[in-house]
Amino acid sequence: MIVLAPKRTLIVVAVLVGVVILYVLGSEKQQNGGANNANAPATTACRVAVTADVLNVRALPDGKSPIVGKFRLKAEADAEKTVQNGFRKLSEGRWVSNEYVQPLPGRDC
Repeated sequence: MIVLAPKRTLIVVAVLVGVVILYVLGSEKQQNGGANNANAPATTACRVAVTADVLNVRALPDGKSPIVGKFRLKAEADAEKTVQNGFRKLSEGRWVSNEYVQPLPGRDC
């Protein structure tokens, strides 16, 4: 019976030390810009701003394709990295002239 008390004590101490280590590592991750940092941008996905007064959104990457929407100057939109025939893909069936959009700073386009 005397032998079991030290083993239990060692187990409890080891678990407590493990919890403290995990807490310290989590705190360092937040201070060093980890995923839980509230000041970090939510995403670096491609996002663009419109540089034309009015920009047509087309169904296909072609200037003769039907217009499916419009953006005004300085409007922002999520986009994809795909550029085809001078048009940037925003989403399925939505393309804009790449000449009149500019990727936002810090975005991966």
